[in-house]
Formats: sequence, structure tokens, C-alpha cells
Amino acid sequence: MGQPHDRPATLAALAAGIVVLSLPAATAFLVWLLAPSVSNSSTTVVGVDPDRERAASQLLPLVSGYLTAVSPFAMVASWRTFVHAKRWLSDGATGGRAILEGAVCGFAGAVLVLLPAIVTRPREAPPYVLAYGGLAAVLGLVVAAIVWVTAACVLTALPRPDQASTPYRSRRIRT
Repeated sequence: MGQPHDRPATLAALAAGIVVLSLPAATAFLVWLLAPSVSNSSTTVVGVDPDRERAASQLLPLVSGYLTAVSPFAMVASWRTFVHAKRWLSDGATGGRAILEGAVCGFAGAVLVLLPAIVTRPREAPPYVLAYGGLAAVLGLVVAAIVWVTAACVLTALPRPDQASTPYRSRRIRT
């Protein structure tokens, strides 16, 4: 049987995973939607649409590569959101440390990508590690802040286990 804080924390973790999985695709869609067109207005292009099977076969590697790249970050975000949400509900912790963990996760992702270059050319690597790692850490901070706001909205929208009616009161742990 689970702890009383598991259900809201699980829902917050699920929301965090969905946000991390969908954030890059949403950003790419907004850039595509809002970016100015660079085409010449006098240019006319006539194209032939490929059949659906060919379009799907070309889209499949793109989607699988996207999921392969983003799903580890979504799993880590879900796991850490679950841990911090349980602390939020039981101890009243704010979860500020979770945002810093997002920066560390972004920096670690950049170091993993740069690892072959770090190993082969260790004297030339520090400026690249600082530059790309710093940018990835800032990106991690931004994503972690979005995830934190999402988790806070989920946790405040759900009733606290000590204030809830029947489902939680019957299973509350007495200390």
C-alpha cells in the first residue's frame, strides 16, 4: 500500500515528464509558426506530395531519434519531481533545489555529448565545456523552472492528503 502522498506526487511527476517530452517539440513549432518567412514573394514552387507511406517512413527515424534524445531527461525530471513533490507534501519544502538540479542535469548532458572530444583532446576541451556546459545549464534552469511551476500547479490543485476527505484519511500513517 502506498504512502498518502504518493498519488499527488505521482500526478506531478507524470505532468513533469509530459512537459519535458513536449517542450522541445512545442518550441520548434512556435519557432516555425512565428519565424519570418525568408522566401522571395515572386518565387513560385510547384511540388508533388509524396504518398503517405513514404512520408511516414521518413518521419519514423525523426520521431524515434527525438524520443531517444529527450526521454532520459523526461525520466530524470519525473523521478526528481516525484521526490521533491513528496517532500513538498510531507515537509512543506519549496522545491528550490529541484531547479538547481535541472541546471546540473543540463550541464551533465552537455558533458556527455562533449565526452569524446574531452577524452581525445583534454587540453582544448575546457573552453568548450564551459561554453556549451554553461548554455546547457541555463537551458536546464529554464526547463526546471517550467517543470517546477507545472508541478506546483498540480500539487496546489489537488487536495493535500491531510485535508482530503475519505481516500486519504483512512490510510493516514500515525506517528
